[in-house]
Amino acid sequence: MKTCFVTGDTLNSVWQEKLSELGRQDLIAFGFNGMGLVSYKKELSGETEYFHDLARLSKQLSCVIICGCDTDNYGVFRHSAVIADKGKILGVSDMVHSIDDSEYAAGSGFRVYDTSAGKIGLLVAEDLFFPETARVLALCDAELIVCVFKKLENTMPQIMLRAGAFANGVAMVLCANNYACVSDIKGRISVASCNDFVKANIKIEKDYHLIQSRRRGLYRDFNSGY
Repeated sequence: MKTCFVTGDTLNSVWQEKLSELGRQDLIAFGFNGMGLVSYKKELSGETEYFHDLARLSKQLSCVIICGCDTDNYGVFRHSAVIADKGKILGVSDMVHSIDDSEYAAGSGFRVYDTSAGKIGLLVAEDLFFPETARVLALCDAELIVCVFKKLENTMPQIMLRAGAFANGVAMVLCANNYACVSDIKGRISVASCNDFVKANIKIEKDYHLIQSRRRGLYRDFNSGY
């Protein structure tokens, strides 16, 4: 899968000034810088057209585009990511976990999108830190898991990305502010860069680990006598 990560520019600035730098891709992913804050109220009233612009660009480039954003749902703020495929908005995924005293509320559940580039599972921001999230998407037959992140402050996102790819046997990619990386199913980083445009040819493959455990000794119900 030919993929390009846009880590330093907005969607509109790339569309208007740097479209030739994208090249022919199957998937293009923007970080949260792509659209910034999106108000559902303004989108519905036609005052803004962020989602419409995303759909138009995906149609023009004939590919799948994923873009991170913060959404304002009439005063309820969430970290989100929008996915479009060849002119059609497929959906909006929210960050499911609200950590500590975050001003961003928890959103809807996880989803795997059936796209022209394959089945893509979408993770938003700190959901990457919870191992069950990648497991859910892998069990739902995701061929690639894309995590849209804000800004990396340490190595933990990369560690969790590699662990998720290895544990679930599905390639995972990360697109953040000024950074992007790809982990294969062995947990190895195949691409990592701080460039504004990071291109990768991702091999779609899946692996399944057969896990068994051995228990020693005689196990009885706790309340039964010995």
